[in-house]
Amino acid sequence: MNPYLSDFMEVIRSERRFESLRFVLDKLESGKVGILELYEEILTPALNEMVPTGVENVDIWKEHVRTSIIKTILENVYPYVIKEREAAGKSQGKTVAVLCPPEEYHDVGARMAADIFALSGYNAIFVGGNTPLRVVEGGLASGEIDYVAISVSNPYHLISTRNMIESIRAAHPGVKVVVGGNAIVKVGERSLQLGADYITHSLEEIGRLEEVKA
Repeated sequence: MNPYLSDFMEVIRSERRFESLRFVLDKLESGKVGILELYEEILTPALNEMVPTGVENVDIWKEHVRTSIIKTILENVYPYVIKEREAAGKSQGKTVAVLCPPEEYHDVGARMAADIFALSGYNAIFVGGNTPLRVVEGGLASGEIDYVAISVSNPYHLISTRNMIESIRAAHPGVKVVVGGNAIVKVGERSLQLGADYITHSLEEIGRLEEVKA
């Protein structure tokens, strides 16, 4: 477990936005954590750790509040993403569009993935959540995109993800497809049925795509 996770959890459980952001920025500024470590070992566990109260509406409220705090953090740490990318000096010379399938509104994982793609030297375009197929097709037709990375949080959206991949294959056979997210982790080897070129089970794997070919 990351040595800073328990302290961060104490802050974010109190739903204090400013203190949560300040905690993260202090750790980044001091060099105690890097972006990948922050995303994988602190923010992701914080996002996934929700203690049910037994009251549905209260639980939904708390989930929304925590998600909004983490989104605020992600928006504010982007300068550190740029700083780490420049320090690493990596350049893949490739462009990746990062998005979520239709009706998938949980886009925090996609935001994190876009930043890690950027750290790994890709030109990363964060499209967002709930991306209709027609919008994906429009984007692919409008510019040079080498990869489409699809982040899926809810297994319910795997069918629409498979349909999206099939459509991309038919219209743009040269574009490689990457899939990842909680839904991919949950279904295990069944994710092979999606037909993606690359299957990632963690943000760290984005930096070594060739090792996670489907």
